[in-house]
Amino acid sequence: MTATPYNREEVQRSLREKIWRAAATAVSEEDPWKKHDITSIPAERVVRHCYNPNTRQFKKDETIVKVEKEPFTHGAMRHCFRLKKLATPPQSSSNHRFHSYGWSRALNYVAKCYLKEDGTIDTSREGTDNVLTDIILQYEAAHWSALFNEANPPRKIDFIRAYAMEFVDRPGKPMFAVERYIAGNDSYGCGFHKHNTNSGFIDLEIRRKTPQVFSAHSFYASEGTRLVADVQGVGDLYTDPQVLSIDYRFGDGDLGPRGMALFFKTFRHCDMSDLLGIPIFPLSRNERRHQAKYDDEESTLSEASSAVEEDLRCRFKMLDANRQRRKTVLMRPIDIMQSEDKADTAKRSNISNVSLTIRQSMRQLNIQKSVIHRSKSDVDEITSCLQMAVTDAVFDHTAFHRYESGELKPRHFHGTPKHQTQLTVVPVKASPPMKITDETKANLGKVHYHLACLHGLDRFPEIVPTNASSGVEDLPSHDVFSVVFHLSHAASLYNVPACLSLARALIGLDSSVSPLLKANVRIDFELSKDLCWRGMTAQKARAAPKVAAGCLLYQILEDEGTTGDVEKMNILEETLNQMKVATEEEAILKEHANKLTRGKAAGFHVGDKVEGNYFMEGTFYSGVVVEVLDGGNSVVVQYDDDGSAEQLTIDNVRSIEPATAITDDQNSPLSDEEALGSVNTDEECLFEDYELMAKLADLKVKAGKRNDARVLYQDAAELAMSAGKMKTANCLSMKAAQLEG
Repeated sequence: MTATPYNREEVQRSLREKIWRAAATAVSEEDPWKKHDITSIPAERVVRHCYNPNTRQFKKDETIVKVEKEPFTHGAMRHCFRLKKLATPPQSSSNHRFHSYGWSRALNYVAKCYLKEDGTIDTSREGTDNVLTDIILQYEAAHWSALFNEANPPRKIDFIRAYAMEFVDRPGKPMFAVERYIAGNDSYGCGFHKHNTNSGFIDLEIRRKTPQVFSAHSFYASEGTRLVADVQGVGDLYTDPQVLSIDYRFGDGDLGPRGMALFFKTFRHCDMSDLLGIPIFPLSRNERRHQAKYDDEESTLSEASSAVEEDLRCRFKMLDANRQRRKTVLMRPIDIMQSEDKADTAKRSNISNVSLTIRQSMRQLNIQKSVIHRSKSDVDEITSCLQMAVTDAVFDHTAFHRYESGELKPRHFHGTPKHQTQLTVVPVKASPPMKITDETKANLGKVHYHLACLHGLDRFPEIVPTNASSGVEDLPSHDVFSVVFHLSHAASLYNVPACLSLARALIGLDSSVSPLLKANVRIDFELSKDLCWRGMTAQKARAAPKVAAGCLLYQILEDEGTTGDVEKMNILEETLNQMKVATEEEAILKEHANKLTRGKAAGFHVGDKVEGNYFMEGTFYSGVVVEVLDGGNSVVVQYDDDGSAEQLTIDNVRSIEPATAITDDQNSPLSDEEALGSVNTDEECLFEDYELMAKLADLKVKAGKRNDARVLYQDAAELAMSAGKMKTANCLSMKAAQLEG
């Protein structure tokens, strides 16, 4: 049995020393909050809730603090207070000088609490859970920063540890998130700075590489399931992050794959990202042109401020504003095109008229159609993108900006960038390319798909190309070429919604991604059928969109009238099989929603990946929890290497998964439909299950398989009856009866 390497301890020790030195410096300097006279405020008793990411539990202790009665700033969601806590020396400490100054040298903290709609402090269970979520997210961000440091970047990073404080003597016992206040400047002369947000903003003033590359690294290190955003702090000591997840599990600040798409849309690959083995995220020609333009013409939301506290107020308000942008980001293009009633009408006619539209498209195969002026290069770009859509994505050396030998390719900057010292990477040994797993590819496909949706939402009007022959009033609302580009990349990664969107446009049908799509893509039935089949055979995808792809493919083949019965039967059988899987998936989701969910930091559960102190020898080995005992105070760990198992107390077990794999009422995974609040009309099935069964039965009769057809007719009749289609059910029952014997 081989011990699991745990080489991050030395890095963490170094970072803790950095934090200690910052605190010691603060003690030696004049208190920046001295003028606020916090020391004269009466002390309050509080209960601290300190999170242990290894055991996934909060531990409590009591302390006393002094906190201002009025917030010194607030955002749309939270109040922010100045707080002082008198440090108590640990029992093992041999030098108490640091702790002996009293309140005049007590450490400065920032305390944040959530607000109700009327502006008062939220003391509800939801408000408390939101605070605890913020604490856990900070530890998850620290988890990804540790993996980033293991990749040996030029500069190591860390997140300030935060904890919750419960004011037990106040009405409602409000809960505050508390963390150290770090003042001063970094080695570049910059104070507290926000480097990026959860909604795509990337700082162009300071333009430091490390924070942006860390965000990108967290995405690939988590196989595309996480991306740490809202990176802000002093130097490389960060605080108050927002973790984006692929399934929107982390509350209102989590914009999911939409937020990830907004980040990668503005992320600039650089020599540091090449050094750490981060693959290039492809951008369209117009997106790259816009990035190049802003290398010289920079605009930024980040404003320098000579007053530290005024800067803190602005940053806090901006943070809450970013968290509230969820509603505008999580929309579909169809949501801004029509009202809910009109959307329902369009949905019904979209399904009922598909066959008519397909037949009309067949008569227009040689008609070039476009509502946008396009050059030959534009046409060639769309053509090459569509061919890429049916070609598997490859992550070879070119995807990592390297030579075939693995050596890094040099990057050449146009012009002299500002703040050159921030843009130069200290030469260190290059990391190997990051591993791109099947899950990473599937999640990359989702990000590309959602970036196409954001273009369709007119989110990036600055990307729309202009030409001398068209006026401003003639410009389209968004860049359809970028829509095609990202849909094609998503399809190359087997993203089923992207396959469906392109397949529909290629036969003249509307798509929920962009109203401009079908008018700028040439009719191509063969390519549409290839994309439908690609969607049906995607491995890491929900079954529901696969069913829609199967229905669309069958409708195309039926209208063409040239496909053999055997191929039709295969498609119908696969589509019906996916319908069963979709029903099972829906039942699992409902069962999950109805279960009693875990509380915050409820400890270990069966199936959790952990490291156990093997037979108390002091060496930790990886394994999985197979049983929870003693009310969660001990667990049985089965080791990966030899399958042996032993019972351990939770003090001898540590988690090797991010803490926020734990879910609860506020932090449970969401589907796109739940997060977006609307149904993707591209994924609507053209047929009911009983209709597909009846069609398959008809083909079975033609093939002489009468008994198979009889069973299908009877099953279809029962499903039609359950759906309230009595006339159809009677007709199908009669067909089944005719095949008896």
